[in-house]
Amino acid sequence: MKNSVLLISLVFVLLPFLYLASVYGGLPEQIPIHFDWKGNPDGWGPKYLLWFLPTVGIPLALLVIAAITRQMTNVAEQPKQRNIGMITLAFISTMICYIIYGAEAGSYAGLGGLSLLLGLFFGALGNYFPVLRQNAFVGIRIPPTMKSEEKWRKTHRFAGPLFLGGGALLVLNGLLLTGGKITVVMLIIIAAISIIPIIYAYRLPDDDQSDFV
Repeated sequence: MKNSVLLISLVFVLLPFLYLASVYGGLPEQIPIHFDWKGNPDGWGPKYLLWFLPTVGIPLALLVIAAITRQMTNVAEQPKQRNIGMITLAFISTMICYIIYGAEAGSYAGLGGLSLLLGLFFGALGNYFPVLRQNAFVGIRIPPTMKSEEKWRKTHRFAGPLFLGGGALLVLNGLLLTGGKITVVMLIIIAAISIIPIIYAYRLPDDDQSDFV
């Protein structure tokens, strides 16, 4: 099982390098390297800087791989931890490719692609949150949830549908809206699904032993 995890992880690590290599020859010497909140370029630099993007992805991938293999000691939890790790790796790899694409195209066309990718990522996490056990790497890891398994369970059952719904809204935002509206709505949705579960966790009473369904 660990061999398959390492093989799939290697694919995600190499994908941005392969994509960049395939388009690098056609790029101008100066490319956009900074974009405003609407996704329009407002800063330029030499194209070789793009090679730093997939390179940065390597240590991030190694951290995810380490988290996956460390959590594989519990047989019952292996599929959940492995799938969340693979989702995270896929998101990192795709995001790097998306950044390269923006530099190649010269614009991100209102950051709709970013909203779509984040929506898929949050939605995928939301699918696993209700069954996610306490761990040292992923989840809503704040003092209340880390000190109490019951609060962890309730908070992640509450956050799961919220992340799924927020992810769907982010996808629709990326597909339907244009220009700076995408960025504004995207930030509002991300703030809501990130903050609301934290408030919920802190408001859970310490002596509440009832099950949350």
